[in-house]
Amino acid sequence: MRTDIAAMGARTPHELMRCAEVTFIRDCAEMAARSSLARTESRWGLYHERVDIPERDDASWFHHLDLHKSPSGAMEFTARPVAPYLVPIDEFTPVGGPSRHLGEVHPEQVATAGDRDAAPLATGGSPTATAVTAAAEPGAAGSPRLLELLALAENEPDLSALRPYLSDPAPGVRRTAVSVLTETVPAGTGPALAAALSDPDGEVRAAAAASLRELAETLTPEPALGEPLAEALARTDPVVRAAALDLLRILRLGHADTFAAALRDPDATVRIEAVRGLVSLDASESLSPAAGDPSREVRVAVAKALGTLRAAPRTGGALDRLTEDPDVLVRGAALAALADTGCPDLLAARAVTALSDPAWQVRAGAATALSAAGSDRAVPVLAKALADRNADVRKAAVLALTRHTATTEDARTALATATGDTDADVRAYATRAL
Repeated sequence: MRTDIAAMGARTPHELMRCAEVTFIRDCAEMAARSSLARTESRWGLYHERVDIPERDDASWFHHLDLHKSPSGAMEFTARPVAPYLVPIDEFTPVGGPSRHLGEVHPEQVATAGDRDAAPLATGGSPTATAVTAAAEPGAAGSPRLLELLALAENEPDLSALRPYLSDPAPGVRRTAVSVLTETVPAGTGPALAAALSDPDGEVRAAAAASLRELAETLTPEPALGEPLAEALARTDPVVRAAALDLLRILRLGHADTFAAALRDPDATVRIEAVRGLVSLDASESLSPAAGDPSREVRVAVAKALGTLRAAPRTGGALDRLTEDPDVLVRGAALAALADTGCPDLLAARAVTALSDPAWQVRAGAATALSAAGSDRAVPVLAKALADRNADVRKAAVLALTRHTATTEDARTALATATGDTDADVRAYATRAL
């Protein structure tokens, strides 16, 4: 199911929300299933009835189950005794007491009809039950090596004590070592995490990338960290390349040529990080090739970047081209960027036309663009936009008109009509502007 979820995509914010909900539902289902496996009894009738353990066991299980994430990222359980009741109940007399650690809970290896990892097929014959035994990963939870590492973590070890675990043969131990390193942050943490970006295990690399981003603001920008980050840009894992670019940007260790070269990366996430890196160096000219990127998300990032850099739009330049992009989100972002870059007459005329676009994102971007256009051209059409059927467009029109109040009374007159808008945000912005 994780593979299916990872393959999902969305075309609208609503679909993206549904994708997120499916992810949460799957996580909740796993938490419920593992909780049922952890509680080795039956209780509450059909709510928790185990056919393999049908009896209730108050002596061992008059407990709450607390679930949390272990250092390795797995689900772990603690059984917490029910505290004494404030109002006594005759048949139940909880006495409280210390909690007991249960650790990770894994699926029961019960018999299955055919391959456990494949969907069952109707063959017309009688299925034969086959017992399947799972092979435990070396260094999995409960192994002496992992328990040894977790015990060591309590004493805030230095890097030399953690190095053997960072190079341990078991991926689970290496992942946990990365987590311990992130929690304790001994001297040399940055270069050690950067080195873990080249780990052969994808989950270890992902953990190292996440840790570097988490600690980015606390790491020392030194060559010992910059060099392995630069080397990571040649790795095949896009998660590693994106994290490396992000850290090079945050730590000011990257050069414009490095980020510009990454605009040709095959992965869109990496190219977006390259755009962000160029923004951090005010390298607006280097962004121009990315205006033709095949990924909509990258083009949106370029449009916003040009706005952030206040790069003056040129005829035929990147922002000019993006305002006529075939994708509505790109056009909307490019038009909105004109509010910061300036909106010359040619693009102001384009924004006026875009106020009639079928897509509300484009209309909102056009209204935002006209905040930087001449008042004579902008105010009359923005006043009409206050009647747009979409509240976001009306809000954009109100905010744009606000920038024209100092030059024409017509802007204030138009804003006064918006104080009775059906949308609370539109009313609030209009009232504040007056």
